[in-house]
Amino acid sequence: MAPDDRTLRYYRTVYATGSIRAAARQLGMAPSAVSRKIAELERRLDTALLERSARGIRPTQAGDLLARFADDRAHLEELLHEELEQLAGLRRGRVRIAAGEGFIDDLVTHGLNGFLQDYPGISAELTVGGTDEICDLLRNDDVDLGLVLHARPHHDLTVVAQAPQPLYLICRPDHPLAGQPRVAPGDLDGQPATVLPPRFGIRTLTDQLERMHGVSLDVRLVSGSIQAMADFVLAGAGITLLPRFAVGRHVDRGRLRAVPVPAYEPGTVRAQLLVRRGRTPSHGTSRLLDYCADRLSSLQSPAQ
Repeated sequence: MAPDDRTLRYYRTVYATGSIRAAARQLGMAPSAVSRKIAELERRLDTALLERSARGIRPTQAGDLLARFADDRAHLEELLHEELEQLAGLRRGRVRIAAGEGFIDDLVTHGLNGFLQDYPGISAELTVGGTDEICDLLRNDDVDLGLVLHARPHHDLTVVAQAPQPLYLICRPDHPLAGQPRVAPGDLDGQPATVLPPRFGIRTLTDQLERMHGVSLDVRLVSGSIQAMADFVLAGAGITLLPRFAVGRHVDRGRLRAVPVPAYEPGTVRAQLLVRRGRTPSHGTSRLLDYCADRLSSLQSPAQ
């Protein structure tokens, strides 16, 4: 028989805090009472859930499995409440999104603004992070959907939509390379540049380009902000390498140029909309997935 909700809550709190004492403080209980509840749960399931040592506790494989079960059950309860509200004619819910820095302008302009107007009862929580961080958030059910570039394949994640998004040289219209139909990787050698930090997929691609072609950018600014990078280029301080959609508004207004850099096989660099495999999306998540897949520039193949 599965554990009851209260016992699962006790265990999930211990699992999340990594400490009996910390969990007891959060639950408003005595540590001995929490410890007894966990011991009873282990006897009931006939398996060890936590390994105890002088340095604290850590979950066993069975403990990780139970934590995932607890999360899934809580998520299914949320889905039930949402579906009941739908039957009552209500449209309420919450969607948690994680996106790479380069997606933010596209996501907000072409996705979230219209979505939140069309579904006024649904709220959104947006987290910005690197590709690996976003994949971890999805696998841990800390977000409902993720937008990433150049993610490594993972059996726990499902690709809902994707499109090729190669890197472009981003520069001012008066830059010497701005008028070329394409830029060879060798032309980038020694160029003053701004790049993202190493945790971002775009930075991984930039580093790969340098290694593959034996070139070295003169990195003058490392920033996790696409806006700061765009300002660096607009000021004439140098160039950067980004997908076109990341600075699409500046390019469309003629303030920046996006010049192709044919450094990779076509289609190998992809923007991807991801969810965790096996997780049933809520009403709000399903609607936002459809919205993003249909409307985001980053999920449409760039014009040739």
